[in-house]
Amino acid sequence: METIGERVRERINSSDVTQAEIAKSAGLTAPQLSKSLSGRRQFSAPELAKIANSLNVSLHWLVTGAPDPMEVRIAARHSYDDSNRTYSADGAETDQETLHNIALLYRQAYR
Repeated sequence: METIGERVRERINSSDVTQAEIAKSAGLTAPQLSKSLSGRRQFSAPELAKIANSLNVSLHWLVTGAPDPMEVRIAARHSYDDSNRTYSADGAETDQETLHNIALLYRQAYR
């Protein structure tokens, strides 16, 4: 079973981010990060949130090793009519309403 430290190390090794950059972004010293990666020190929740953000991974995956079941995924859903050469998407009206509500929420939150 893979540990949080192993997942962090794996992600660092597969990215262009250095351990020093991750340590700094999480407010850790290099020795603290090293101890956490090896399992001799536990990460705090705020440290993990900052590390997940820096590594562009979900906090859920970082902690559990499993994909986040609540992660938002965007997928194209449409049909193409060859004879009319038109696209259509079932539920597009509902999608537009949802997008409008999300945009409204952001406008209200950041006034």
